[in-house]
Amino acid sequence: MDSEHLEAYLSGELDETGRRQVEHALRHDADLRESFVAQAQMASALQALLSPVKGKEAFEQGVIARLRSEGAGDRGFAKSVLLEIVEEREGKRPMRWPDLVMTGIISAAASIGLLLLFQSIIFRVETPEGASRAKHATIDSYMARIERSENLVWDAASRAKVSEDGWLAPGLLRLESGSAVIAFNSGATVLVEGPSDLSIEADNRMFLKTGRLTAEVPPLASGFTVNTPRLNAVDIGTRFGVSVENNGDSELHVMEGEVEVSRTSGNAVALRLREGLAVRADSRTRTELTPVSYSGDHFKLRLGSPAEVQPALQFTFDESVGAIVEDSGKDRLFDVPLVASGELDRSPRRAAGRVGGGLVFQPGETLDVPLSRDFRLDEPHTISFWLKLPAKVGQSGEERILEYGRDALAWSVSCNLDSSRGMRGALQVECGGAFVTGSSDLADGNWHHVAYRYLGEGPLSSRVHLFVDGKPETISATFDGSPNSGRAGNLRLGGVRGEGFQGWIDHFVIFHEAIDTPSIQALSK
Repeated sequence: MDSEHLEAYLSGELDETGRRQVEHALRHDADLRESFVAQAQMASALQALLSPVKGKEAFEQGVIARLRSEGAGDRGFAKSVLLEIVEEREGKRPMRWPDLVMTGIISAAASIGLLLLFQSIIFRVETPEGASRAKHATIDSYMARIERSENLVWDAASRAKVSEDGWLAPGLLRLESGSAVIAFNSGATVLVEGPSDLSIEADNRMFLKTGRLTAEVPPLASGFTVNTPRLNAVDIGTRFGVSVENNGDSELHVMEGEVEVSRTSGNAVALRLREGLAVRADSRTRTELTPVSYSGDHFKLRLGSPAEVQPALQFTFDESVGAIVEDSGKDRLFDVPLVASGELDRSPRRAAGRVGGGLVFQPGETLDVPLSRDFRLDEPHTISFWLKLPAKVGQSGEERILEYGRDALAWSVSCNLDSSRGMRGALQVECGGAFVTGSSDLADGNWHHVAYRYLGEGPLSSRVHLFVDGKPETISATFDGSPNSGRAGNLRLGGVRGEGFQGWIDHFVIFHEAIDTPSIQALSK
């Protein structure tokens, strides 16, 4: 779909059929949504530019000067100059992208009407029966977890937002004293030193009201954002420190790599700071950020060592020949016959994997692994594997990749081919009638690392995290409910009676815990 259709949609020139076609495309195309937001932002800015203004010549000269200052280099505009003009012209601060991020959509200068439009388009999907299914995470979704701590003391209100296993609920948290390493779902980690007031806002974004932190951001989490009352810091890689005084004045010190920084209001022109540089933002919002002496060595950089996670069950499929698949997990359950009960026509074949050997499946072919009592359906766990699926054209329903459990009680992992259940071709995890669907197309003929983790004790919509190629998935659809309880009993790769999938699997792993994102990302390399 081209830009002319989006322009016609924004201007109200399309009939009902045309509007529905555009909305359907917006639901299923992340790139198109980004273009749509950009066009809406530009329309808003141009409307402000074209309205009457005193001192028109001086105003135009100011616009040209701003464009020149922002356009230097090959990186393009760090932020939309036209949006800043709207701010100055209208005497108000437009919504900026750190303020509102929904399913990866940036809405920086959209009006309230545009926001409501996106809510109606992006956050609603019709079921075959015509009922709406909620597509956004519930308020108690967890986006970060405490991985390590030292003499950690929260205030009374904050303790209620910290689960027993360290997951942090959204909302303002008060760290009275001590230090904590907080791992975000994106893979970014921050070392927060008390006393500090902070808020976890998204998988890759937080707000520091007061206090100090050091952020460590791997490439897969590039774009990690720390907002303060005075500045916004967007990581480009790899490590930086932020301190915020009680009055909101903030400093940023770049220890490694590069960070884009701007004021939260006023003179919001962004700067790029490299390693060894630092700036300060105070209450004088119309001034530029002030360079200060670098003191990154005053920030705390380390707190203990990460715990090494060990898989309970692991198949690399690297045996070149033979009818036995070898388990190399820490529990060492037993090796598994590749040919079940002598039925060769129901068994997958050995083939080249992503690295070394793998298994190739046709619909109806399965590999069954009996599990011990330690594997339970309603307890925290993580499942990780490499997957390659040929492109799917004209198919519907789902292709079942695996079942963790028995019969109707199992966790089911599939490639979704039903557009009423979210993005077509996406990873889908289901249990107890509830499901969560991602947004990346797995059926493209390429190898993808696929993983999900269940945090335990709650519904799928807020306790299941999906990952593709090491990155958290944007959720395209959910149907809420809690998993079944009891023993898993069995693991089945593939599906019977034509419900299985056609494709390749390599390096399959199960953990008895919801492992952290850096560990998942290590498996995806």
